[in-house]
Amino acid sequence: MRLQASLHGALRCGVSGSLSGIRLFLLVLLWGSASACAARLPPATANRLLNQLFAPPIAQEIAAVEAEWARRDTGAYGSRVEWEHRERDGTRTLVLSHTVGGFRHYGAVRIPGGHPRRKLPVLVVAHGGQRGTTALQFFRSGALATGWVQVLPSYRSERLFVTPLRWYRSEAPPSPWDRDVDDALALLNAVLQSVPEAHSTRVAALGHSRGAGVALLMAVRDPRIRGVVDYSGPTDFLLPEVRRLANRALHSRIPRLPGAGYLADSVLFALRDQRIPVERARMELLRRSPAYFASRLPPTQIHHGTGDSEVAVAHGRRLSAALRRIGRAPPRWTYHEYPGGGHRPRSLRGSHSRAEQFLEFVVSARQRGSGQQRPEPRSARWDQVPISTTPQAIRSPASPEGWVR
Repeated sequence: MRLQASLHGALRCGVSGSLSGIRLFLLVLLWGSASACAARLPPATANRLLNQLFAPPIAQEIAAVEAEWARRDTGAYGSRVEWEHRERDGTRTLVLSHTVGGFRHYGAVRIPGGHPRRKLPVLVVAHGGQRGTTALQFFRSGALATGWVQVLPSYRSERLFVTPLRWYRSEAPPSPWDRDVDDALALLNAVLQSVPEAHSTRVAALGHSRGAGVALLMAVRDPRIRGVVDYSGPTDFLLPEVRRLANRALHSRIPRLPGAGYLADSVLFALRDQRIPVERARMELLRRSPAYFASRLPPTQIHHGTGDSEVAVAHGRRLSAALRRIGRAPPRWTYHEYPGGGHRPRSLRGSHSRAEQFLEFVVSARQRGSGQQRPEPRSARWDQVPISTTPQAIRSPASPEGWVR
């Protein structure tokens, strides 16, 4: 698909049709779809295109995204257990499959032993990157390992490894941060239907990088999710930082970041080549941007390092600003910024214990009986959620609950 888009872009940029197939193939391979047009796209034209694409969304656009989400079917059909492994302590690992949108999707589930006939909270663990996932992504020590049913979705076209020699590939073309969410919600439905230990009203989500965006959007779209932890995730694809990456793609090359190639080919270059209208391109970015739907989020904990070179800290600050703007306060929202911290969670010192305590809190009986009801979903107008990313404006005060330090 990317080669076809690159070939199309090269031809539109004036590559001679008399070139041999081999020479044209090498040209595309060496230059890529972005640089093939670099010299042909005047700066004024590129700037005008980016102004249209990255303009702040209006209320009607946000409502259109919500309406589209409401029409999607995330039911789990044809669910079945593909594989099961039992450890000595009774812990079980399952591979579940189901169909969603006509495609078969695979995910893994870890059910800790030692809890006969007891309902356990459920944690969706959404992985980062774009090279598939493995059962090694499960938490294997601590409270999350011993007291939670863990659910690990794979993403479309990627492989799920449960052993070095056993893997399953989910169907359908990739759709980072969009259909990823449909598949993860359908897998959650399959787990709640198939795993007796899974508690249907004590559900949370945690994700890193790409997976953090997936976890946030799951929580936006499904009120069963009582809390979400965001590790270094993208929250607003209309940020100036994203625009700079788009400008770089138009004039030099696509950043080597998960999902960047997909968005460049299916949104940026498609808009440039007039294969899609600007309205559709903007919708593609907006429905991947949880910051504009902050009022639909349950209690949310955000972790981001100031030295993150893959997902800029502006994303964490942006979501924090959105939550603060609509009146959220601890313990329903906390933001942790780590000076010098990078993209990997291990560089964010103390984040694991904070996340563990937060997750225990959001599914606790005290939280469920506290009278704090999750608000009805409503849109957050873009003009009510400032783009400001100054740290002083968004750091949360200390929480009396003790899990913010």
